[in-house]
Amino acid sequence: MAKASPKDVEVIVNAGDPVTLSSGTKVVIQPLKARQFFKLLRIVTHGAGGMLLNVKFSGDDTPEEFGAKLFALVGFAIPDAEDEVIDFLLAMVQAAGIKEGRNLSKEEKAANKELAEALFEELYNPELEDMVTLIEAIVLREAEDLQALGKRLMAMFDLAKKTGQVPETMTASQE
Repeated sequence: MAKASPKDVEVIVNAGDPVTLSSGTKVVIQPLKARQFFKLLRIVTHGAGGMLLNVKFSGDDTPEEFGAKLFALVGFAIPDAEDEVIDFLLAMVQAAGIKEGRNLSKEEKAANKELAEALFEELYNPELEDMVTLIEAIVLREAEDLQALGKRLMAMFDLAKKTGQVPETMTASQE
């Protein structure tokens, strides 16, 4: 993976900033929430299940190191998780220019529908460059939060082990 300059990362990662696809279509990356997170997990578990044991995530990793490892893991998973990747991208991006709110006019609703349908068509079989750009932007933006979530989950798992709430067979196979 080519090392992005700090200026590139700022442009890609800032929430709300549009990302321009190779066709000129502008998209806005949505925040990673529960459903999108589960779609990301589906990519990793379906496509890179065996590789999970080989990637060494550490609590000492910087968010950048964590993001690079996660990006590599997702990248290796793509060939075996094709549909999951497309589902994830569709859940994580929105066409720039979509109007939101409860009081939209019929014209605004029609324009929103047209933008959403055009994006769906474009992401059904995206350009390789666009797929990598979007995944990289998402991973870079969410890496720090995902790493913090992982640390919280590991702390909860450690507490469950200490209090005997995790079966011995599970802890023995993990160590």
